[in-house]
Amino acid sequence: MQLRRTLSGLPPEIYALFTVRLVVSAGAFVGPFLAMMLTMKLGYDAAAAGVFMSVLAVLSAVGLAVGGKLGDSFRRADVLRGLQAASALIFGACAVLGFNRFTPYLIALGLATLSGTWPVLNALVADLAPPERRKEAFSLLYWGNNIGFSVGPLIAGFLFNSAPRLLFLGNALAIGSAAVVVSLFIRPAAPAATAPVATAVAVDTAAAEAAGPGSSAAASFPEAAREAARSTWSVLRANPILLLYGFSSVLVAFVYNQHTFALPIFLKDAMGPELGPKAYGFVMTANGLSVVVLTAFITLLSRRLPSLAAVALASVFYAGGFGAYYWVGGLPLAIGATVIWTIGEILGATNGNAFVAERSPPAHRSRINSALSLSYIAGNALAPLVAGPVSRHYGSAAVWPMVAALALLSALFIFGIHRLDRRRCPEGVKNY
Repeated sequence: MQLRRTLSGLPPEIYALFTVRLVVSAGAFVGPFLAMMLTMKLGYDAAAAGVFMSVLAVLSAVGLAVGGKLGDSFRRADVLRGLQAASALIFGACAVLGFNRFTPYLIALGLATLSGTWPVLNALVADLAPPERRKEAFSLLYWGNNIGFSVGPLIAGFLFNSAPRLLFLGNALAIGSAAVVVSLFIRPAAPAATAPVATAVAVDTAAAEAAGPGSSAAASFPEAAREAARSTWSVLRANPILLLYGFSSVLVAFVYNQHTFALPIFLKDAMGPELGPKAYGFVMTANGLSVVVLTAFITLLSRRLPSLAAVALASVFYAGGFGAYYWVGGLPLAIGATVIWTIGEILGATNGNAFVAERSPPAHRSRINSALSLSYIAGNALAPLVAGPVSRHYGSAAVWPMVAALALLSALFIFGIHRLDRRRCPEGVKNY
């Protein structure tokens, strides 16, 4: 009963966004298997695939920045739907072309376009959920993401060798369906927080003029206008804890992103080109199912933990789970190691998003989300650049001790940020 109350009673738009995350993740056939596509279908070696995925990470950073800017400049629901439709069309083109020399570029464009949807989606969640329920709202969407992810990679693992073009078609249909859900259930004009900043400022101007020069509305208007006009850098500079959190996220992303690059290559080496894709599908399904089963419990147990302390604990679980792959010789042990780092993923995703929402002014939420997401993109770009050469020269298993050590280092760094935050603001921070 307590678990039901934890994730119930949210605004209906939050449940619509939950459906969007679920559908997109259920059709995420291309992104998780990109390393295997490059090395097994398109002739790349591990190092070349690492370079390509690093370039893709940079393109995703551009997508995040553009998506964040659009999300703060136009109606967020319209931006979300438009980017999803564009990404669906690009993956549809990949299904028509199949695997040829142009396919990697279209894949990169489609994934970069899709990346622009995430800061807009996070900003919509922060807009639509009551401040005191944001952690639960982000947990619900994270849960939906992994319900879908419990199904998608398993299907993709079986399609990879038998019907590879269906990977692109399935991805296109899933993203297109999500755009339909946004069109039907997320109204662009409601709530007011989803309208452009310029519109909000205009409404405040009219209210201030109607109330008269001596009113509280008139007094608050200049402050609201100045807040809306501030640059993203000025917001981040005014809150150094957010900046430090961004730096720590580079290291966390480097560790976490190994599940999309080093792990599929490791499983291919350990189990062969025929069983490797299926094993990776099973492992990623275990990741998704673990989130489905454990998210509500972990959200409930971590509710009293400060957000940054929970994110630091997440890195400890990353160290245990990713480090355990070094001793993996078969599928059962691989699944067990995956469950361990998945606990860290749950803690990091739900508490990290809640922390950013707590610290971000409403007029800057999309841009703050995209700016901090650049830290993850930087870590994502570095992960294959380092893991690719290490795998080529020392074997794919050699990656895991290095990853575990960096995860522990990130845990210490984030806990230090938490202690600093407590000293600077012993009574807490403003909850926007």
